Amino acid sequence: MNVSDPPSPAITDALRRYEILHSPAEPAFDDLARRAADIFGVAFAGISFFQQDGGQGQVGEACEWFKSVIGLPQPSLPQAESFFAPFATGTLAVPFDGRAGTRTSVIHDALADKRVREHRWVVSAPHLCFYAGTLILSREHVPVGVIAVFDTAARESRAREMQALANLADVVTARLEARAEARRERRAAGEKGGGRGRGNGTGISNGTPARDHHHADDNQAVLAREYLQMEQLLENEIALRQEVEIKLRHEGEFSAAAIDSQPGAFFMFDKNGMMVRWNRHFRTHTAYSDDEISHRRAVDFIAPHDRARVADAIRRVIERGDEVTLDADMLSSDGAEAPYVFHGRALDIGGERYCIGGGRDITERRRTEREITDAKERLDLALEGSNLVLWDWDLAANEVFFSDGWANMLGVRRAGSEGVRFRSEQVLSLTHPEDRSKFQAELSGALRGVSNELSCDYRVPGEDSDWIWLHAAGKITERDGRGHVRRMTGTTSNITARKAAEERVEFLATRDALTGLPNRMLLNDRLELGLANAARKETRLAFMFIDLDRFKTINDSLGHDVGDELLKRVAARLSACVRGSDTVARLGGDEFAIILENLPNDGQEAQSVAEKMITSLAAPMQIGEHQLNTSCSLGISVFPADGQDSQTLMKHADVAMYDAKAKGRNNYQFFSEAMNAKAQERLSIENFLKLALRRNELSLHYQPRVGFSTGEVTGVEALLRWQHPKLGLIAPDQFIGVAEDSGLIVPIGEWVIEEAFRQVATWQKKSGRNFAVAVNLSAGQMFDPKRLVAAIEGALKKSGLDAHDVVLELTESMLLKNTDDAAAALKLLGVMGIGIAVDNFGTGFSSLSYLKQLPIDSIKVDSSFVRDIGADPNDEAIIRAIIAMTHSLKLNVVAEGVECEEQYRVLRDLECDEYQGFYFSRPLPPEEFEAQFLDGV
Repeated sequence: MNVSDPPSPAITDALRRYEILHSPAEPAFDDLARRAADIFGVAFAGISFFQQDGGQGQVGEACEWFKSVIGLPQPSLPQAESFFAPFATGTLAVPFDGRAGTRTSVIHDALADKRVREHRWVVSAPHLCFYAGTLILSREHVPVGVIAVFDTAARESRAREMQALANLADVVTARLEARAEARRERRAAGEKGGGRGRGNGTGISNGTPARDHHHADDNQAVLAREYLQMEQLLENEIALRQEVEIKLRHEGEFSAAAIDSQPGAFFMFDKNGMMVRWNRHFRTHTAYSDDEISHRRAVDFIAPHDRARVADAIRRVIERGDEVTLDADMLSSDGAEAPYVFHGRALDIGGERYCIGGGRDITERRRTEREITDAKERLDLALEGSNLVLWDWDLAANEVFFSDGWANMLGVRRAGSEGVRFRSEQVLSLTHPEDRSKFQAELSGALRGVSNELSCDYRVPGEDSDWIWLHAAGKITERDGRGHVRRMTGTTSNITARKAAEERVEFLATRDALTGLPNRMLLNDRLELGLANAARKETRLAFMFIDLDRFKTINDSLGHDVGDELLKRVAARLSACVRGSDTVARLGGDEFAIILENLPNDGQEAQSVAEKMITSLAAPMQIGEHQLNTSCSLGISVFPADGQDSQTLMKHADVAMYDAKAKGRNNYQFFSEAMNAKAQERLSIENFLKLALRRNELSLHYQPRVGFSTGEVTGVEALLRWQHPKLGLIAPDQFIGVAEDSGLIVPIGEWVIEEAFRQVATWQKKSGRNFAVAVNLSAGQMFDPKRLVAAIEGALKKSGLDAHDVVLELTESMLLKNTDDAAAALKLLGVMGIGIAVDNFGTGFSSLSYLKQLPIDSIKVDSSFVRDIGADPNDEAIIRAIIAMTHSLKLNVVAEGVECEEQYRVLRDLECDEYQGFYFSRPLPPEEFEAQFLDGV
């Protein structure tokens, strides 16, 4: 309904038919208004009708007239002040048909709604904040009034509440229709009786008995009809009341469930403070039963130190109707306290006053507040100790004042003790030339009103002539009447250290910290740009992977300081081999990468650079007292032949680099598809090898070790074999290297130890002979000495084999790389009785001091010396020296690879202790070894 709409004849006609306007109060309508208030749990409700004239048929101002009011201050409102009208434009002007307007109007927060926030019931008593109203429709669907509820607090309406309000509006309509029909019939009955009384024109009966009898019958019929009508109305009223009560009961159940599901504590208590209503959260937190809560006062649930404050707040709510909010500690049955914020207000029901409200646990808020307070204290202390300089710029006087810190910051000589003053042009002249334009732009923006603040980083000269980075932050503090800036104030801080740190961070993000070369991230960026450039210009680009040979040995033996210096020298030599436009990067460890751009199509330049690098790195380097010789393995891939993208090029260069290592190191290799196939084969072997242990594809062969003096078998060496179901027998040299590179050698080595110990222990029991078993250890196993010792101890315990019957074979190079932990583990194994043998003796290149430092029991002469023992007198001389040296150390000598009688004879004459090789027996599977050497025992 728009306040300017003309009166609606339909509304006026309907209200005249109902004869409801300005009628006295009626309990039936008051009861419906009270029910509406109870459904919403509010103290204000009313049933009103839209009066279109001044009343009693007189012309006058239209208004909203209240038939029933609950708590409202006056019985009518001008149409302009109607709460319903602003939301129902057009609804009241025409009959309601479900399309023209809306039947329901809700104002959730009157103070936030510009249409009603100035309403007198909002800004003054009763200070309404919430409104919900539903149209009352006549039987012709003409909106004649509203049943509405009001509240003093903003809130949301629920669908069930609004449905219940609509049901009550329909009950009002039913009452209006029943009331109008009863009045109409009573009036008709009165008019009929009056007509008979006026039959003779005197209003006095003529006294005819028949006529009097007929008149009595008519009266009785009228009374009977009225009685039946009233009885029908009563039945309708009862049915409506029952229907409404069922709806109200459902609404009550819903409200109870909603209250119980609230996240915070809900409570309601009477004027004496006794608990009346609460929810699950309240019961859970206090840890009391419902019966215990019902017999306690509200203050019993408050910690003792807060009860006086809470009791005073309750008094103000009950006695004065105040709405209160306060913090207090809530008490549980076990005496535990928790901080809560409580909100309570008065609620009048049936003439009795209650306090209703809720509480929310603010433990987390208190903790956050404490943290904020602590943080603020720390921040205040930090600001007190900061080196900020205050400045004040008077633009009218063209003068800038700096506090004393400015002089200290720049080392400026000053007179007096009142800071330093400059002309503004002097400040600008001190600024670094590269920063002046930026400084002026920031300043100009502030002066022109683009921003009220100034923020700028710039440089000024320090006392030692180095440039100091400063950060100025300020804002406009005064303008004149025309808006021109008169004064700016702010602070200046020395950010030189921060700028240096930022530059360092930026450098470290893209550079290797040790060598200063580009790191992997910058390398990837330059490679992507280089590839795009090469594709656009149709030129070639080469990518190189470089890995230093033997760097780990140098780093471990001479220390990380020497290793780091070596990497710096290598970086310098590699950079000297390329053009300034090329990229040399360090990827980490001893790995480097090179990008050569804009290469000719013949490929000669990439080859030339590779040869220069090989030659350059091969030259000796003097680092401290050490003269070091190193070399590198270099792999090269070329765009576009070897890959169209960065990942492919890098992968193929890596494949080529590993091929260079496999071909003896200290060389370079260009990528080829054959290399890729080989790499794929290696990867395939690695994948198959991962399954070999689970599928029992690995086995051990045993080669006898024989004494020269007795000719008897003194022990066996366990040698690993792999029988693949599809690839057949795979030689050890094809998969041992793959196992070591992938780390699979450790679990495989543990399986070898356990299986060899078990087999030899079984043979010892079967034959009654004690002979040793030798097991080869890998470098990978020596990286984790604790795990190795645990594996050997476990295998000895499980097999029952004596530790004195076990020999562990380590290569000379492995012993040279031993760490303190590995040496300690070998000594521990020696104490246990396990023998240690040096395998491939004579192929090392360093001191033999380990023979004295470690518990070595025997030396195994490498087969390369035995092979030419009859043809090369040098080999015989070497073996003679090895045997003499070994015997002088009281160690045992074992010759490997004895293939013929001449080798056997020479070694016997040189007094070698034991030998093994094809001359006596090839390595045999367990069944063959047992049949050949143990069955006859």
